[in-house]
Amino acid sequence: MRPRSAALLLSALLLAGAPAAAAGATGEARGDGLHASDPQSGAVSPETPAEPTAKAASAAVAAPPRGVRGFGLPVLFWLPETKLGFGATGGLHLHLRGAPRASSVFAALVYTLEGQGSVDLAGDVTTKGGAFVGGRIRALHFPDVYYGLGPESHEGDREPFTRRTLEGYLVAEWPIAGPSLRAGPRVDFRAEEIQDIEPGGALAAGAVAGAGGFRGAGLGASITFDTRDGAFWPSRGAFAQAWYSLYPSALGDHGGAGRGLVEGRKFVPLGAGRVLGFAGIAEWSHGDVPFTMLPRLGSTRFLRGIREGRYRDRLAWAGQTELRLPVRGRLSATVFGALGDVASSPSDLGLGTIKVAGGAGLRWRLTDEGANIRLDVAVGPAGPEVYVLVLEAF
Repeated sequence: MRPRSAALLLSALLLAGAPAAAAGATGEARGDGLHASDPQSGAVSPETPAEPTAKAASAAVAAPPRGVRGFGLPVLFWLPETKLGFGATGGLHLHLRGAPRASSVFAALVYTLEGQGSVDLAGDVTTKGGAFVGGRIRALHFPDVYYGLGPESHEGDREPFTRRTLEGYLVAEWPIAGPSLRAGPRVDFRAEEIQDIEPGGALAAGAVAGAGGFRGAGLGASITFDTRDGAFWPSRGAFAQAWYSLYPSALGDHGGAGRGLVEGRKFVPLGAGRVLGFAGIAEWSHGDVPFTMLPRLGSTRFLRGIREGRYRDRLAWAGQTELRLPVRGRLSATVFGALGDVASSPSDLGLGTIKVAGGAGLRWRLTDEGANIRLDVAVGPAGPEVYVLVLEAF
C-alpha cells in the first residue's frame, strides 16, 4: 500500500469510523450467504460491523506475487441499530501463484454502546484456475427488537430480546463459462439462543417460530456472475448472485426449512465521472424458519432509512437506484432512493404497503482501489437515520 493511501485509510478510520464484518449466514443481513469475494456481499449489517474495514484495508495492502502481507486497524462506526461502535480488525493478504485475484483472511472484534458485540473470523481463497473458496464463523451477542411479522407491523408492538448466536458458512465456486460466471456448493450452520424476552409478548408466549432458539445446518448451492470494472466503486458492468440453502430436520432441532436469495446490480457510466447504479433483491423462506432468519427490510444496503428488521416475513423484495457524482479530488456525493416490502407469500404482495426511503451522502476515497468511507443521511417512514461506515450499499 502506498504511504499516502495508508495514511488516508488509517486517519479516516480513526476519525470517522468504519463497520466491517461481512454478514455471513445470519439471514438478517442482506448479504447473508453472499461470500467474501464481493466486498458488498452481506457487508455492513448491524450484527456485522467489521468486514468493510477489513476488506478496504486488505485491498489497499497490495499482495506480492508471492508471500504474505498483514494489516491491522481500529474500527469505529455509527449505525441506527447500534449507535456508536468500536473495535479492531486485522488479517493477512496474499496472492497464490497464478491466481487471477488475491486471497485474504481476517479477524474482527467489535462492541457497541448498545451492549452488542461480535467476534468474526472470515477468509477467501482464489486458486490458479479461478476456483473460489470462502467462509466465515462468528459469535454474536446482540440485543435486538422484534416488531412482529408482516408489512403492517407497528412500532408499538416492539419486543426487546437478545440473540446469542454461533454461526458460519463455507462456499466453493468454480468457473463454468469463463471467469465471469462461477457456481458451486455451500454449507451453513447456526446455533442460537434467545434471551431477555419481554414478558407478555408474542415471543414469551412461544407463538413465534424460533423464540425458543434454533440449531441447524443447511446444504445448498450458489452461482455468481460479475463483469464490474471494480468491486468497491464500479463505474460499469453488472453483478448477480443467487443462492439457496435447505435445512433438513435431521440436521437440527426444527421441522425443516429453506432459504434463498437472488440479487442483481447494474452500473451505467454517464460521463464526467458520474455513474448511475441500479440494484434489486428478492429473498424468501419456507418451512420452520426461526424469526431471526426470516427475510427482512432495512439495513445499510437496501432501504437505508429503515432500521434493520423493522419489517420481516417469509418473503422480502427491494429495489434501489443511486446517482454517484464526483465533487473534487477524493470527495464524491450520492443521491439514492429505494422501495420494497415484505409478505407471507407472493400472493399477499400489494401496492398499498410498499415502503419508500431515500437520501443523500458523501464519500471520501480511502484507497486507490476505490474503497470509500461514507456518510449517508436517509429518510424512511419513521424519519431520518444516519450511517457512517466503510464501503458502498451496492
